[in-house]
Amino acid sequence: MLVLMEGSVEMHTDYSQYTKIYSKEIETDAYIACNEVRNILDLLQVRFSLDSDTCFDIKVILCELMQNSIKHGNECDKSKIIGVEICLNENSRVLRITVKDQGCGFEASKTKELSLNKEIDCNPLNMDESGRGLFIVNELCDCMEFNSVGNAITVMKRI
Repeated sequence: MLVLMEGSVEMHTDYSQYTKIYSKEIETDAYIACNEVRNILDLLQVRFSLDSDTCFDIKVILCELMQNSIKHGNECDKSKIIGVEICLNENSRVLRITVKDQGCGFEASKTKELSLNKEIDCNPLNMDESGRGLFIVNELCDCMEFNSVGNAITVMKRI
């Protein structure tokens, strides 16, 4: 079961049209994850001549998803890994980014609606401690979906 988050744009999901451009298993370590994000951005920028805004969006998406996997999925257990796969549909210029951890997952369907009620939620005292990362990712990507277990997330980002 894939759960599309409200507010996302449904995108062409024929995965046979995508070419894998990056795939790696990363240790559950924030420093290593940050270095790998830099490596991924270098690869993407050189290969696709991305503008700085698009690079920034992809950086935030990758950092948020990896940090969620480290903290919430793998619970900072350094014996577990994070899988990262990036594919591209060259015709539509859409990146498909998947981040998967070895945690037990969560019920994605119970995730709060990822929208902002400006009158209530803009007050920092009213904001929840967690959940903001997924809100940010949802705002920066074109589509966001979870696997049925809740330990993998796939986002689509038009470049």
